[in-house]
Amino acid sequence: MFNWQDFLGQLSGYKPLYEAAALELLDARATIADLSAKLTEARETIRQLELLVPRPTPPVVDPVTQKDTAWLQQQLDAMQLGIIRLPLDGTYYMTNQKNFLNIVAWDWTDTLPYIKERFDCENFALLFKAHVDLHFHLNQVAVIIDYKSGHSYNLVIYPDGNKQVLEPQSDALYVWTKRLQQFYSLQGAVALI
Repeated sequence: MFNWQDFLGQLSGYKPLYEAAALELLDARATIADLSAKLTEARETIRQLELLVPRPTPPVVDPVTQKDTAWLQQQLDAMQLGIIRLPLDGTYYMTNQKNFLNIVAWDWTDTLPYIKERFDCENFALLFKAHVDLHFHLNQVAVIIDYKSGHSYNLVIYPDGNKQVLEPQSDALYVWTKRLQQFYSLQGAVALI
């Protein structure tokens, strides 16, 4: 026969163990919260220190070639991918591939953290284009919004008509005809340039 007094006696022996475990859990939570606050503080300190270190001066870009909007449209049309262009300028200032590689090496867009839905692929592409426009006064970089691939990246057009796809999150450059089409389809993409 079941004895309630024995059963309650066994349960009462677990109460001190439960209370001790609960206190340990509370201590662990407090430690985790304290470490999290210290980590946030350390990240902010690092960010502030990075602001103190001057970025290297931009490389010199010479020569710069001028092209008009009709020439640029011809370059996109020649790709035969149905790229939809949203023109931003009437005159385009461009440099050659050698100078552009120096720009990519100098730029720090690829060092920024990816934050889903807050600072993701289109933000990287927009920021890279803005850096090139601002620091070099070159507007040869397009922001590509590629709905087929579900991705956004850059397309660089050179004055000799050559084109490269740039992944601004990693600085990877591809000749547009040898790109990874599952990530950089360009088919029917929207180009801001």
